[in-house]
Amino acid sequence: MTRITTNKKTLRKNSWQRKKSMNHSLDRETSRLNPALVWLAVVGIALVGLMAMSNTLLVELTASAPASVAQASLAPGTEGLLRQTASHLSKMLGGASIGGFPGFEPPGDDDKYRRKIEERSYTAEEVNYWVKEINNFLGQIVKKNPGLSLEEILQRQGLSQVETRELVEALQGTHNTAKVLSEYGVNPETVKILESLLKTLRVPLWSY
Repeated sequence: MTRITTNKKTLRKNSWQRKKSMNHSLDRETSRLNPALVWLAVVGIALVGLMAMSNTLLVELTASAPASVAQASLAPGTEGLLRQTASHLSKMLGGASIGGFPGFEPPGDDDKYRRKIEERSYTAEEVNYWVKEINNFLGQIVKKNPGLSLEEILQRQGLSQVETRELVEALQGTHNTAKVLSEYGVNPETVKILESLLKTLRVPLWSY
Protein backbone atom coordinates (compact mmCIF):
# COMPACT_ATOMS: atom_id res chain seq x y z
CA MET A 1 0.00 0.00 0.00
CA THR A 2 2.87 2.33 0.81
CA ARG A 3 4.39 1.72 -2.60
CA ILE A 4 1.10 2.54 -4.39
CA THR A 5 0.73 5.79 -2.43
CA THR A 6 4.23 6.77 -3.32
CA ASN A 7 3.53 6.10 -6.98
CA LYS A 8 0.40 8.27 -6.89
CA LYS A 9 2.31 11.10 -5.28
CA THR A 10 5.04 10.69 -7.82
CA LEU A 11 2.53 10.78 -10.67
CA ARG A 12 0.90 13.91 -9.31
CA LYS A 13 4.27 15.53 -8.89
CA ASN A 14 5.33 14.60 -12.40
CA SER A 15 2.05 15.85 -13.79
CA TRP A 16 2.45 19.15 -11.97
CA GLN A 17 6.02 19.51 -13.29
CA ARG A 18 4.88 18.82 -16.86
CA LYS A 19 2.16 21.43 -16.57
CA LYS A 20 4.65 23.91 -15.17
CA SER A 21 7.08 23.14 -17.95
CA MET A 22 4.31 23.58 -20.53
CA ASN A 23 3.32 26.90 -18.99
CA HIS A 24 6.92 28.10 -19.14
CA SER A 25 7.14 27.02 -22.74
CA LEU A 26 3.86 28.78 -23.53
CA ASP A 27 5.11 31.93 -21.79
CA ARG A 28 8.30 31.82 -23.85
CA GLU A 29 6.33 31.37 -27.08
CA THR A 30 4.00 34.18 -26.09
CA SER A 31 6.92 36.45 -25.30
CA ARG A 32 8.35 35.70 -28.73
CA LEU A 33 4.99 36.25 -30.45
CA ASN A 34 4.06 39.48 -28.66
CA PRO A 35 6.61 41.68 -30.53
CA ALA A 36 5.49 40.18 -33.84
CA LEU A 37 1.86 40.82 -33.02
CA VAL A 38 2.64 44.37 -31.98
CA TRP A 39 4.59 44.93 -35.20
CA LEU A 40 1.72 43.55 -37.29
CA ALA A 41 -0.73 45.78 -35.47
CA VAL A 42 1.43 48.84 -36.10
CA VAL A 43 1.79 47.97 -39.79
CA GLY A 44 -1.95 47.42 -40.05
CA ILE A 45 -2.72 50.81 -38.51
CA ALA A 46 -0.21 52.47 -40.81
CA LEU A 47 -1.76 50.82 -43.87
CA VAL A 48 -5.23 51.89 -42.83
CA GLY A 49 -3.97 55.44 -42.37
CA LEU A 50 -2.29 55.44 -45.78
CA MET A 51 -5.45 54.12 -47.42
CA ALA A 52 -7.50 56.85 -45.77
CA MET A 53 -5.02 59.52 -46.90
CA SER A 54 -5.02 58.12 -50.44
CA ASN A 55 -8.81 58.16 -50.58
CA THR A 56 -8.90 61.72 -49.28
CA LEU A 57 -6.30 62.83 -51.82
CA LEU A 58 -8.19 61.11 -54.64
CA VAL A 59 -11.40 62.84 -53.64
CA GLU A 60 -9.64 66.22 -53.50
CA LEU A 61 -8.00 65.72 -56.89
CA THR A 62 -11.26 64.60 -58.44
CA ALA A 63 -13.12 67.57 -57.01
CA SER A 64 -10.50 70.06 -58.15
CA ALA A 65 -9.97 68.59 -61.64
CA PRO A 66 -12.83 70.40 -63.42
CA ALA A 67 -11.71 73.78 -62.07
CA SER A 68 -8.12 73.14 -63.15
CA VAL A 69 -9.17 72.11 -66.62
CA ALA A 70 -11.43 75.12 -66.98
CA GLN A 71 -8.66 77.41 -65.82
CA ALA A 72 -6.17 75.86 -68.26
CA SER A 73 -8.56 76.09 -71.18
CA LEU A 74 -9.18 79.78 -71.73
CA ALA A 75 -9.10 82.93 -69.65
CA PRO A 76 -12.47 84.24 -68.44
CA GLY A 77 -14.10 86.57 -70.93
CA THR A 78 -12.41 85.05 -73.97
CA GLU A 79 -15.61 83.58 -75.35
CA GLY A 80 -17.36 86.96 -75.26
CA LEU A 81 -14.43 88.61 -77.06
CA LEU A 82 -14.47 85.91 -79.74
CA ARG A 83 -18.20 86.40 -80.15
CA GLN A 84 -17.76 90.17 -80.59
CA THR A 85 -14.94 89.62 -83.08
CA ALA A 86 -17.11 87.25 -85.12
CA SER A 87 -20.02 89.71 -85.02
CA HIS A 88 -17.91 92.54 -86.45
CA LEU A 89 -16.42 90.25 -89.09
CA SER A 90 -19.98 89.27 -89.96
CA LYS A 91 -20.81 92.90 -90.78
CA MET A 92 -18.39 92.71 -93.70
CA LEU A 93 -19.76 89.37 -94.88
CA GLY A 94 -23.43 90.18 -95.28
CA GLY A 95 -24.37 89.23 -91.72
CA ALA A 96 -23.34 85.59 -92.15
CA SER A 97 -22.52 83.36 -89.17
CA ILE A 98 -18.77 83.14 -88.57
CA GLY A 99 -17.10 80.18 -86.86
CA GLY A 100 -20.35 78.94 -85.40
CA PHE A 101 -21.08 82.28 -83.73
CA PRO A 102 -24.34 84.09 -84.57
CA GLY A 103 -24.18 86.49 -87.49
CA PHE A 104 -24.66 90.22 -87.03
CA GLU A 105 -28.30 91.30 -86.82
CA PRO A 106 -28.97 95.01 -87.56
CA PRO A 107 -31.79 96.68 -85.62
CA GLY A 108 -35.13 95.53 -86.99
CA ASP A 109 -36.38 99.09 -87.55
CA ASP A 110 -33.27 100.23 -89.44
CA ASP A 111 -33.92 99.05 -92.99
CA LYS A 112 -31.18 101.23 -94.43
CA TYR A 113 -28.52 99.71 -92.18
CA ARG A 114 -29.87 96.21 -92.85
CA ARG A 115 -29.58 96.73 -96.63
CA LYS A 116 -26.08 98.11 -96.15
CA ILE A 117 -25.01 94.92 -94.39
CA GLU A 118 -26.85 92.54 -96.70
CA GLU A 119 -25.58 94.25 -99.85
CA ARG A 120 -22.11 94.93 -98.40
CA SER A 121 -22.36 98.55 -99.42
CA TYR A 122 -20.29 99.84 -96.50
CA THR A 123 -17.88 102.78 -96.71
CA ALA A 124 -14.14 102.84 -95.98
CA GLU A 125 -14.83 104.87 -92.85
CA GLU A 126 -17.17 102.17 -91.58
CA VAL A 127 -14.58 99.47 -92.31
CA ASN A 128 -12.00 101.51 -90.42
CA TYR A 129 -14.29 101.69 -87.38
CA TRP A 130 -15.14 97.96 -87.49
CA VAL A 131 -11.48 96.97 -87.84
CA LYS A 132 -10.55 99.19 -84.90
CA GLU A 133 -13.13 97.33 -82.82
CA ILE A 134 -11.77 93.97 -84.03
CA ASN A 135 -8.27 95.12 -83.06
CA ASN A 136 -9.56 95.96 -79.60
CA PHE A 137 -11.12 92.51 -79.16
CA LEU A 138 -8.08 90.65 -80.52
CA GLY A 139 -5.76 92.69 -78.30
CA GLN A 140 -7.67 91.63 -75.20
CA ILE A 141 -7.71 88.00 -76.35
CA VAL A 142 -3.91 88.09 -76.74
CA LYS A 143 -3.45 89.61 -73.28
CA LYS A 144 -5.76 87.09 -71.64
CA ASN A 145 -4.22 84.07 -73.40
CA PRO A 146 -0.51 84.84 -73.90
CA GLY A 147 1.46 82.45 -76.08
CA LEU A 148 -1.56 80.78 -77.66
CA SER A 149 -2.22 80.91 -81.37
CA LEU A 150 -5.68 81.81 -82.62
CA GLU A 151 -6.15 78.25 -83.81
CA GLU A 152 -5.32 76.90 -80.34
CA ILE A 153 -7.70 79.39 -78.74
CA LEU A 154 -10.53 78.43 -81.08
CA GLN A 155 -9.89 74.72 -80.50
CA ARG A 156 -10.03 75.22 -76.74
CA GLN A 157 -13.22 77.16 -77.24
CA GLY A 158 -14.64 74.03 -78.85
CA LEU A 159 -14.81 75.13 -82.47
CA SER A 160 -14.56 72.45 -85.15
CA GLN A 161 -11.88 72.56 -87.83
CA VAL A 162 -14.39 73.97 -90.31
CA GLU A 163 -15.52 76.69 -87.88
CA THR A 164 -11.91 77.53 -87.02
CA ARG A 165 -11.06 77.88 -90.70
CA GLU A 166 -14.12 80.10 -91.25
CA LEU A 167 -13.08 82.57 -88.56
CA VAL A 168 -9.41 82.58 -89.59
CA GLU A 169 -10.30 83.17 -93.25
CA ALA A 170 -12.74 85.91 -92.25
CA LEU A 171 -9.92 87.70 -90.44
CA GLN A 172 -7.58 87.26 -93.40
CA GLY A 173 -10.23 88.64 -95.75
CA THR A 174 -10.96 91.57 -93.47
CA HIS A 175 -7.28 92.45 -93.32
CA ASN A 176 -7.07 92.30 -97.10
CA THR A 177 -10.15 94.51 -97.51
CA ALA A 178 -8.85 97.05 -94.98
CA LYS A 179 -5.46 97.11 -96.69
CA VAL A 180 -7.03 97.80 -100.09
CA LEU A 181 -9.27 100.50 -98.62
CA SER A 182 -6.36 102.17 -96.79
CA GLU A 183 -6.10 104.40 -99.86
CA TYR A 184 -9.75 105.39 -99.55
CA GLY A 185 -10.33 106.15 -95.90
CA VAL A 186 -9.11 103.26 -93.76
CA ASN A 187 -6.31 104.45 -91.48
CA PRO A 188 -3.04 102.64 -92.42
CA GLU A 189 -2.17 102.49 -88.72
CA THR A 190 -5.35 100.50 -88.11
CA VAL A 191 -4.21 98.01 -90.74
CA LYS A 192 -0.72 97.75 -89.20
CA ILE A 193 -2.19 97.03 -85.76
CA LEU A 194 -4.34 94.27 -87.22
CA GLU A 195 -1.30 92.81 -89.00
CA SER A 196 0.67 92.82 -85.75
CA LEU A 197 -2.12 91.09 -83.82
CA LEU A 198 -2.57 88.44 -86.51
CA LYS A 199 1.18 87.82 -86.46
CA THR A 200 1.09 87.40 -82.67
CA LEU A 201 -1.81 84.95 -83.04
CA ARG A 202 0.15 83.15 -85.78
CA VAL A 203 -2.46 83.81 -88.45
CA PRO A 204 -0.79 83.92 -91.89
CA LEU A 205 -1.72 86.85 -94.11
CA TRP A 206 -2.88 86.39 -97.67
CA SER A 207 -0.12 87.06 -100.17
CA TYR A 208 -0.51 87.99 -103.81
